[in-house]
Amino acid sequence: MTPPADPCPQIRRLYALDDGDYGYSAAELAPLHALCGTLPAVLAHYYRTLGKHRELNHTQDDLLTPDNAAREQAPGHLVFYTENQGCCVWGIRHDDLRRADPPVWVSEDRQHWQQESATTGAFLLAMAHLQAMFALPYGGDDGFYQLDGAARRELERHFRRKPFGFAHWLCGIAIYGNHDSDSIVLLNAGEADTQLKYASSDAAHFAAMDAILGGLGEPL
Repeated sequence: MTPPADPCPQIRRLYALDDGDYGYSAAELAPLHALCGTLPAVLAHYYRTLGKHRELNHTQDDLLTPDNAAREQAPGHLVFYTENQGCCVWGIRHDDLRRADPPVWVSEDRQHWQQESATTGAFLLAMAHLQAMFALPYGGDDGFYQLDGAARRELERHFRRKPFGFAHWLCGIAIYGNHDSDSIVLLNAGEADTQLKYASSDAAHFAAMDAILGGLGEPL
């Protein structure tokens, strides 16, 4: 059996992180394990490796910390991520917790769920890129742009789409970028008009993106 893909190296490159320890210890993770008995291997590794990095996990939306996860739970699911205004939560089905890299589901009412991502690793990569819009040093303080269909086609002519995103939240979120240091995010990706925001941890890569993207769309 092929082992699940580890998202942490790519996330480190996105945030220009060193090889330091940004994770929870086994003892600190005990309350989370107590909720469900086990954690999927990919999620447990993420918590142990990068779970404490504040900009990555708490700039916009929130990775639940082990000591506050109990209050956010929902029937049939292990909730581990929440939207910053409480508009939705993301979780893994209890029946899938023994899988190494299970699907992630999203709910706005904690009763009705839709599959957001095919794997936990892909969800963590997508969320890292979504947080990066606000957390990275280049472009993180900039606003959004409204793109029509022609502007989106121009974006797609210059930048490759990354193989992860959000299937349902905000009408779908597509993520682009030609380098691991870059996050180009399209909100409302399933609609005719989309909203663009982009950022990078690399100054030169941001300048190259900005030379193209800065002329697309209307500021919001």
